[in-house]
Amino acid sequence: MSDEKQKVFEFKVPFIIVRSRRVTELFAWAARGKFLGPLGWLMVALLPISSAVGLFLIVNSVSSILISPEIRELGRQMGAQAYLLIPGINPYLPIVYGWIGIVVAIIIHEFSHGIMASRLGFKVKSSGILLLIGIPIGAFVEVDEQQLKDASLRKSARVLAAGPGTNISFAVVCLVALLVLVSGLSPSLDGLYVLRAEEGMPARLAGISEGDVIVSVNGKQAFTVDVLKQALENPPPDGTLLLEIRKGEGWKESITLKLVPVETSEGLKIGVHIVELRTTSILENYKRLAYSSPLLYFIPPTMGGAQGFVPFSDTLHIFYQHPIGPSYYYVANLLFWLWFINVNVGIFNSLPIYPLDGGQVFMSSLRVFAKGRLKESVIRGITGAISAALAMLVVSMVVLPFLIR
Repeated sequence: MSDEKQKVFEFKVPFIIVRSRRVTELFAWAARGKFLGPLGWLMVALLPISSAVGLFLIVNSVSSILISPEIRELGRQMGAQAYLLIPGINPYLPIVYGWIGIVVAIIIHEFSHGIMASRLGFKVKSSGILLLIGIPIGAFVEVDEQQLKDASLRKSARVLAAGPGTNISFAVVCLVALLVLVSGLSPSLDGLYVLRAEEGMPARLAGISEGDVIVSVNGKQAFTVDVLKQALENPPPDGTLLLEIRKGEGWKESITLKLVPVETSEGLKIGVHIVELRTTSILENYKRLAYSSPLLYFIPPTMGGAQGFVPFSDTLHIFYQHPIGPSYYYVANLLFWLWFINVNVGIFNSLPIYPLDGGQVFMSSLRVFAKGRLKESVIRGITGAISAALAMLVVSMVVLPFLIR
């Protein structure tokens, strides 16, 4: 293999590093965009905001763990792996959506650094992609570190802030798209879901089985169990109940059944164990919380509790419809995980923890504001102390639920 080839391909089992001059040339081409000037300053302004949000979330999580036994129990149930954005290790992060989100987040982050560096005249030493068994899992951009260190804060901050700023901006776009998508949802089915139909009882004899949905009772929509209870407590003169049932795959089959309840020690019964779907109220509640409680979008739809209130979760998506068809479920989940992963990557990299982007900006800012009054060793010491304190705070979110019983 030639020297040139060795520079392009580097093997570090099981990873393959592929460097590309074309990507670097792409940075130079994209850097000509006039919008990058004001965009760079916007990213700088966004950095302390996202850092403050991250610190708030961390401090709020730690204080909740210290105060609430329920939160500590939830942390133990979730496990330490739930804090890692690694598909296959994090039990709530889907494999496919997870890897797509991570690859997109890394590419957006690194390429933003490269484009802004090219825009401001920094040397991009190399760039390319990282492969795992031939599958792209990330990207990298190597900006001349010494040049970045020697540059003015006005320039270096824009290069460093470009990565997390673009992640957060892209995340917000995905979140807005998700809100628009969810606004088009409507319940395709609501009623009483049959968990079990008892042998020898009127419901089973009439053909009602597990998985059927009772849509109406005596012409009244059966959104709640009370509708069926009231019909049994006050039956029609002829003593029969008229039930509209949805059956089959996708509950497309609709039938109407006449049942005669039987007298038991607990009163009239038809022999069904049911649960309220509440799809209409769930959707209305989710749309309301989407605007009043933004933290809702930090709860993965794959979590057990979220399965019961997120319309596009694995459990509930079958009960809703959208103008774009059943594919809305895949689009909604893709948008959610692109939002979730990118906003977490952006916020985490904004934290003043060295060597993260936020930590590097913090240290550069400290140098400027010190104006020679502090030695470099002191500046590094202050940065290191703050970084260590914040890192311990992040770690405490994971370990405190197991330490405090």
